[in-house]
Amino acid sequence: MDLNRLPREKIRAVFTDLDDTLTDESRIHADTYAVLERLQRRGFWVVIVSGRPAGWADCLMRLWPIDAMIFENGAGILRRDGKKLKLELLATDRNIDEQRAILQQHFDTLKKEIPGLKLASDQHYRLFDFAIDFNEEPPFLDEKTVDRILERLSADQRLTVKLSSIHVNYWYGKHTKVTACQRLLALDGKARGVDAGAVVFCGDSPNDEPLFQFFPHSIGVANIHKFLDRLTYRPTYTTKSPSGSGFQEVAAHLLTR
Repeated sequence: MDLNRLPREKIRAVFTDLDDTLTDESRIHADTYAVLERLQRRGFWVVIVSGRPAGWADCLMRLWPIDAMIFENGAGILRRDGKKLKLELLATDRNIDEQRAILQQHFDTLKKEIPGLKLASDQHYRLFDFAIDFNEEPPFLDEKTVDRILERLSADQRLTVKLSSIHVNYWYGKHTKVTACQRLLALDGKARGVDAGAVVFCGDSPNDEPLFQFFPHSIGVANIHKFLDRLTYRPTYTTKSPSGSGFQEVAAHLLTR
């Protein structure tokens, strides 16, 4: 559906993915950063919902004009409370060494089949998940290899496995971006007068699909088109432009009210 049909008068919050939704080729343009600040100054609740690690969340929350960041695909939430940051964990840290051993074992097994396999360069800053890099830093993996990785990991019922535009993320447990958004809405939504119907969510890849289903006002930036054949639940709206430029379209629509 065309973005112009989004009922902007109902929207009080902007939840957004990070990579390839706010960023263009791993970098955020000045104009995209500026609209985040404009949205926050206009009173919108601005939240990043990302697969990026806990370490990134701590950094971005201290430096960027955002009110909360969900990290590692729902493992936890970092929320702003005045000049303090509050951490809310959804993943369990019980037996964390055993969890990480299971994740490492899966990676080691896959690497024997796929010698060029590598973990994301930000793996050191992750608390709960493993991220296999297939499209962020070269050498890249082809689609057939990515599908083989997804199939192997998904065979372990203890794991949750998600595909982003750059990583295959997998973790021990059932927390997701949706469970984290539900928790954040329960914690802070009432005080802000925000429920799921007052949120616009922006994303770009299959790991955003649960939120395309959860939020009535979901938006795919234009680069979502290359993943549509993988999605059962598609975004309600799509932008004309990809990545950060697409997010700027969303912000412009909201800020004109």
